[in-house]
Amino acid sequence: MAGKDYYEILGVSKDAGADEIKSAYRRLAKKYHPDLNKAPEAAERFKEINEAYEVLGDDKKRSNYDQFGSADGPQFGGGGAGGFGDFFGGGAGFGGFSDIFSDIFSAFGGGGRSSRVQERGDDINIRMNLSFEEALFGVEKLVSLNKVCSCTKCNGTGAKNGKEFSTCPDCHGAGRVRIQQRTMFGTTIQESVCPRCGGSGKMIKERCEDCGGKGVKKVPTQIRVKVLAGIDDGQTIRMRGEGNAPAGQGINGDLNIKVSVASHSIFKRVGTDLLFDLFVPFTTCLLGGDVEIPLSKGTTKLSIKEGTQSGTVMRLKGKGVKVLNREAYGDLLVTIKSEPPKNLNRKAKDLLKEIESRFDETDYPKYRDFKNKMKNL
Repeated sequence: MAGKDYYEILGVSKDAGADEIKSAYRRLAKKYHPDLNKAPEAAERFKEINEAYEVLGDDKKRSNYDQFGSADGPQFGGGGAGGFGDFFGGGAGFGGFSDIFSDIFSAFGGGGRSSRVQERGDDINIRMNLSFEEALFGVEKLVSLNKVCSCTKCNGTGAKNGKEFSTCPDCHGAGRVRIQQRTMFGTTIQESVCPRCGGSGKMIKERCEDCGGKGVKKVPTQIRVKVLAGIDDGQTIRMRGEGNAPAGQGINGDLNIKVSVASHSIFKRVGTDLLFDLFVPFTTCLLGGDVEIPLSKGTTKLSIKEGTQSGTVMRLKGKGVKVLNREAYGDLLVTIKSEPPKNLNRKAKDLLKEIESRFDETDYPKYRDFKNKMKNL
């Protein structure tokens, strides 16, 4: 590695942040892993990437490298400042190369000294269309999709019958290798996860015929989804562990279902409240009366008081939408709309004129105030 630029190897700038370096390492390590990339130069390139990340992924070693050109600082002989304990024991930076390596290549048998981090499968994102009523009252639906599942023939190992393995010739089953490096400050020995077997200590001797050695394959699947009453348009149902399986040992991703709710011919939903316009003859507003109105389930009678103005909003408590995950309900807001008749015969007109003559401006306070304002204007 003498004379090579670690930043250039990972494809990042010298002022790159920790997250950027970590992301670049993960991407390149997956690309050049010998079990995934069979090109002759892949193993050597993979070794360079690991060594570069061992330095740049540790704050102390990176600082030494930036100042003195070596991860061990301005010291001669031995292992230099920090030693192996700082790096593999957790130390500063990302918590050690073994942790991140285990995260990336758990698919090849766990690898690394740290088993706390597991590979996670990808999430699956789909849409589900619901009618207005299905969203109000809840429903169960069967969803069909293709998802990545662990291969049952090889138990997700990628090897034929889950048993066709051989011991890795590079690490002899240990899963880790030591790399000796000569620098201008002396000789260092660094330990890392074996690049050939990914830390598993074994190699696939004969690949599984079903999954081609991947350990996973796409399978048509049906999943029963329970939609809770009160779900709203644009909300997402998250089903933990129902997403894609990772390539190897780990946990499944999630299934995320974004809900799209159809509109209704009468009701309009605002949160947990239902709104609708109730059109009644103008005589009902004048004289009052009981009107049958629809609810989300069944009907009820609404009593309109005498002299109710058009545009009046009447609230019916607890007649709206169920609150999601709670035993509570919103309200039904009814806007009264007074509708005059379209056609009047002579007799009706005469009767209305007779009625009109019995009123004066004091019976129409808003009209009277408006007339006064117009006169002043």
